[in-house]
Amino acid sequence: MGLLSSKTLIQAHAVFLFTLAVYLTRSPQVITESDIVFMLGEFLQIDASPSFSRPQSPFAMCGILLVADALIDLILVTKIPQINEILAMAEAVRYQSAIPVGGAMRTNPFIGRLASLYSEIWTLLSAARFCLFFAVSFFIYQSKPAAWGVDVSRVAARGGLGMGAVGAGEALSGLDQLKNRVVFTYGFMEMMFWLWIFLTLREERQEIATKFAEREREHDR
Repeated sequence: MGLLSSKTLIQAHAVFLFTLAVYLTRSPQVITESDIVFMLGEFLQIDASPSFSRPQSPFAMCGILLVADALIDLILVTKIPQINEILAMAEAVRYQSAIPVGGAMRTNPFIGRLASLYSEIWTLLSAARFCLFFAVSFFIYQSKPAAWGVDVSRVAARGGLGMGAVGAGEALSGLDQLKNRVVFTYGFMEMMFWLWIFLTLREERQEIATKFAEREREHDR
């Protein structure tokens, strides 16, 4: 097993989301002007979107969504028993019951299902979130600057990005508002994190399968 367990990584990610939500709500410029956002944007030639420069930028709503995501993750990772807890419960049952744990595992599918519940749920979530953030990051990366919703030179000539600066035909759509360095950096970091979680979960499942096989052999002797 790696240095950090999947549970530790998920909890650390939730703390990161809480911190990010606070900054987005109180000091969004700390995020938008951070070094990592600037370096990724310059390296991949992703322009800063004018949608985040408007007076009604959706930072507060983004912060609320991040807090909700962090709370859901914390509840799931806290309430779903990990495989180590299942093994500890099975070990306690082994000392209190005349039926070997190995036999109980084979005859009671509920115990086996409960043992794999944590891994199955988080494997599904990590894979789904990786695919989602990969799609968002790739969508931003492959978009051409000319197709980003507004004519930057025309807006600059008008002297600002007020609500009347963009005509009805040039209004930014929901997808156009995703095309900026901040969203790309966040999506890229989330993609890397959930890939890390997915690989950690797979490693933990392999180790646990080995432990179960060893326990089965011990109790069959």
